[in-house]
Amino acid sequence: LPPLDILSLEKVKDLRYGENPHQRAALYARVSLPRSGVAGADVLHGKELSYNNLLDSDAAWDLVCEFDQTAAAIIKHMNPCGVAQAGTLHEAYLLARECDPVSAFGSVVALNRKVEHDIAAEIASTFVEVVLAPDYSDQALEILKTKKNLRLLRMSSQPSSQQEHREISGGILVQEKDLFHVGADQLKVVTRRVPTAEELEALMFGWRVVKHVKSNAIVLSNASRTLGIGAG
Repeated sequence: LPPLDILSLEKVKDLRYGENPHQRAALYARVSLPRSGVAGADVLHGKELSYNNLLDSDAAWDLVCEFDQTAAAIIKHMNPCGVAQAGTLHEAYLLARECDPVSAFGSVVALNRKVEHDIAAEIASTFVEVVLAPDYSDQALEILKTKKNLRLLRMSSQPSSQQEHREISGGILVQEKDLFHVGADQLKVVTRRVPTAEELEALMFGWRVVKHVKSNAIVLSNASRTLGIGAG
């Protein structure tokens, strides 16, 4: 990490309020970096994003970008309540929502593929705060825009910064972003029974999810979806 780190920020917009209605808040972007991630998303529809919406959206997009396969992530209060990967986006979303359909009410949904009409209809059938995806078909937008308050974000890329900053009283903590991944072939088996290929796939899936669960985290999963998520 550098001996001198200068943060130059430009205000993108004022927010209605912060974490609570009595707190003022605004969204800023790094001047030295191209506009990307949630701060650089195209807002296609819906009412203004709140402070909490932006935090949840960032957590959701960060998680769904972990997957090369078609995937869906559902976030509530910055913690995942359902994650899945499947052959189609529609199937991935249904599997993710089934993990905890109660918590999925009023959630933020991140998808790593273009949204088509079938999944748009599923999303519109429940209460969702924000949807993030790389793109939307015209039919999908027509369906989703029937929900006047639903925020629709079109994402371009992940932020290019490799560092994370967190303010504390009198200073700022800086760390490298957690981009660590391990392959199944790099694992050392220390049990008498060697895991099956399916068990190793489930481990790799759960490993990608668990690092996005706050505090003491437990993720129960198979190779394609979360079955239960515990935090705190």
